[in-house]
Amino acid sequence: MTVLPGPVPTRTVAGGSVRRVIRRKLAIALPLAAVFLAGCSTFSDSDNVARVGDAELSSDDFQATLSSLGAPDDQPLPGDAVRAQITTWIQEQFAADDAPGIGADEAAETYDAGIDSSGVSCISGIVVADEETAIRVADDLAGGADFAELLAAENLDPSLGDVGGEIGCITSDQAAQAADVEFVQLALTLNADQPRGAAPLFDPTGAPLGWVVIVFRPFAELSATDADVVTSTIDAAIRAENADVYVDPRYGTWDPTTGQVVALG
Repeated sequence: MTVLPGPVPTRTVAGGSVRRVIRRKLAIALPLAAVFLAGCSTFSDSDNVARVGDAELSSDDFQATLSSLGAPDDQPLPGDAVRAQITTWIQEQFAADDAPGIGADEAAETYDAGIDSSGVSCISGIVVADEETAIRVADDLAGGADFAELLAAENLDPSLGDVGGEIGCITSDQAAQAADVEFVQLALTLNADQPRGAAPLFDPTGAPLGWVVIVFRPFAELSATDADVVTSTIDAAIRAENADVYVDPRYGTWDPTTGQVVALG
């Protein structure tokens, strides 16, 4: 992975696209029925699974939710799947909280400092034929060239061209699920002061396919939809850090830093 003062090399993916990689690698919710495994912990039908303030998730309600997602009542579930669903319930309680949220100015300052500060990074990209071209494109961007013009002239990924180069907004949790995708990991290093970088692209077998120039989009340049995503993500993290959350230790523990239910130990 290479971080440059400006845009960097990228190549396009034959038979694929950067945005499809994001969708494939960063799926937040998978059908629980697809991840059932034997030999994992089960959950009890008594006591509460979790609590947020005065809101309680009973074991019966939790079992009903899992059943509605296709989980059989008589089979054990993997711990990760159970913890993910508890996390979803906790986050829903935060969303239902009508307390005043973070202001736009604070959200902008937090977001522009980078994903370590905000938990989310919205990026755009240009896919090119080889590393040399990527470096040239990166240098052009660093020199003030118009992103849209370079996208039209250089980009080889039609899915990016159709959406103005926008790859999307990536959260820290999603990035953790795509630890083997270099351009996603590159996004973790970018911010408003260091907005560009480049990383190689690979096919599912690990064969190199090219490079992608990644550009961090500052808060002031986000669409209204992406600005809402960013603000909500930051606001949820603040609420998670300050919330009164309990999780039955049989399932894990609440980690306010990541906003997730994690395994004990």
